Amino acid sequence: MGKTARLIVQVLVQVKVRPRSVLPGRQRWDIPVMRGRPEVAKLLASRLENASGVLRAQASPVTGTMLVHHAASLDRAELGRVVRRTVTATVGEARARAGRRASRPGPGPGGLGR
Repeated sequence: MGKTARLIVQVLVQVKVRPRSVLPGRQRWDIPVMRGRPEVAKLLASRLENASGVLRAQASPVTGTMLVHHAASLDRAELGRVVRRTVTATVGEARARAGRRASRPGPGPGGLGR
């Protein structure tokens, strides 16, 4: 996906994300979009762990929360931007992929293609 398309998807995707607990070096976030979706939770944790200043991200698809341990150099507001940007981009990409899959023609009668 190109840079412009990715930006458009990010603007269109509204994802509910909010901090639940904020302590120095540690924040827990409510990310309802990953509740009941272990593959989404794992992907989000992996992407967050690749962000600068994030030491560890632990996702719970059962509760829909993400525990993020971060360097002291990363302040509360900056980590918030990182979490929101990561969630928005990941969900936007997943929705775009799902849309492309849905628009592909399926197999014809008998499942052998057209």
